[in-house]
Amino acid sequence: MKFIRKTFSLLLVFWACLFFSGRASAQDSNNNYGIVPRPKSITSQAGSSPFRINSETKIIFNGKEAKQIANYLSEKLAQATGYGTRAEKGKRAKKNTIRLAVDNSGKGKAEAYRLESSANGVSITGNSSTGLFYGVQTLLQLLPPEIYSDKKQQAQWTVPAVKIEDEPFFEKIRGLHVDISRHFRNKEEMFKTIDYVAYHKLNTLHIHLTDDQGWRIEIKAFPKLTEIGAIGDHSTPGKGKKQFYTQKEMREIIAYAKARHIDIIPEIDMPGHMQATIRAYPELKSPTDKREPAKVIRIDEKGEEFCKKVLDEINDLFTPEYIHIGFDEINFGSKKKIYGNEEITAFAGKLAEYVKTDLKATPIVWDDAFEKGWHDKQTLVHWWRYGKVHWWKDLPLTIDQKVQKLDQPYLLSPANKTYFDMRNAKGEAGAGWAGIASIDKLYVWEPLLDLTDADPSKNHLAQGVIACTWSEQIKTWDDFQDRTFPRLAALSEKGWAQPKNIDLNKPNWKTWRDEVLIKKQLKRYQFMGIKYWSHNSPEKLLKLAPEKKAK
Repeated sequence: MKFIRKTFSLLLVFWACLFFSGRASAQDSNNNYGIVPRPKSITSQAGSSPFRINSETKIIFNGKEAKQIANYLSEKLAQATGYGTRAEKGKRAKKNTIRLAVDNSGKGKAEAYRLESSANGVSITGNSSTGLFYGVQTLLQLLPPEIYSDKKQQAQWTVPAVKIEDEPFFEKIRGLHVDISRHFRNKEEMFKTIDYVAYHKLNTLHIHLTDDQGWRIEIKAFPKLTEIGAIGDHSTPGKGKKQFYTQKEMREIIAYAKARHIDIIPEIDMPGHMQATIRAYPELKSPTDKREPAKVIRIDEKGEEFCKKVLDEINDLFTPEYIHIGFDEINFGSKKKIYGNEEITAFAGKLAEYVKTDLKATPIVWDDAFEKGWHDKQTLVHWWRYGKVHWWKDLPLTIDQKVQKLDQPYLLSPANKTYFDMRNAKGEAGAGWAGIASIDKLYVWEPLLDLTDADPSKNHLAQGVIACTWSEQIKTWDDFQDRTFPRLAALSEKGWAQPKNIDLNKPNWKTWRDEVLIKKQLKRYQFMGIKYWSHNSPEKLLKLAPEKKAK
């Protein structure tokens, strides 16, 4: 509460300064309610009274799928309102009810929903249980921000009279990546992260489970991976306590995510970034990696057997739609080439085929393997290298040019826009090699329109967008919040909201900042207890000025 009161006081002063300085922007007439991400269509019911939630309000649902979401909503309402809002099955919509339904007719996008509210109540229908869940997230945003508190609050629990029809732009993957190798996140922090991802209508949590600094998931076939490989982190390499998840603990995280309609993409980065593996099993060291400590494992039959056994357990544990197998920066940092391009692409092909054929999942690789010549339309390339010029080499084509040219399906994570370990602004904490990845730059970025040599006929190749929180400089939970928020709000807009060539009334940065972010979303963050960047100095947001054109 002390954090909330302090932040509110700062925001009041900030808003007074904003108003009297004349810097407040025009209202966004299509989203006066500050819903994040911006709905596809929202209409105010002029002249209609709002719906008031009280101790007599009931939640009515129409089936098993809707029941789980009704119970979720009941719990959320009870925490902040103190009302014992009951959930019960029923067909007829009564007064003073919130009606939840799943429409399984198969029409429209699976994650789409419709919300209508009046003085009598609220009706939310999803094209699937996931769509219904997202409709509930919108309902929560229509309520006062106090609804996000886990303690009883005093507020007028009113829902404005509106009609909303909504669906995501990117259907498959809208996500946040969390690196738990460089600095670990405990189970409670992961639960909170999952809740935050869900609030933003993101459907994916990408967990970077292993890297040089630590192996963070139990693999029963190779117990030393956690007995030895989980010791230490980026701050204390090879020293300190073991930090990892048992498979039982990870199942709890998976279940928690599933209940919030979030899929987890597990990542085991192979065959590079494997220093922790080599500490545990020195015999897996590549004979051509002469560094001490070595970071690359062998890719002969022994190395292949190791990788496949690990992937078997990962697949059994997560039962994922996607498995990320890495293949990033294999030769980076070595004076002599460890593996040639043909060796890298051949090994990538073997493991990708194993994931597809034996594990029945879709493999994902970082764009390093793709840049070296590997190409497979049944695998996703994870694009992070923006532009042609990098500190280690110049590329003949940018990665986004090349995926379009070769019709290669891909994910978007360009580092200069979506790497949240980069600084929020000049002089702030964080990495700097990709420049300043400020929220304004992310908000004005149009993922498909701003591709190099963008070809609209190739838009179907883009499978989604993920923001990354590489944790070399994200040591603590406070660091994680500072780097992730409020940038995650802008990221959710990139994944869900329509691009500006479709949504002609899409607000510019200044309007979105003033009317949505500051006026609404930051208040929600306060009641969630999030220590977002600028929470102690809200005027920092006013100093950000996006580029005239995102590149």
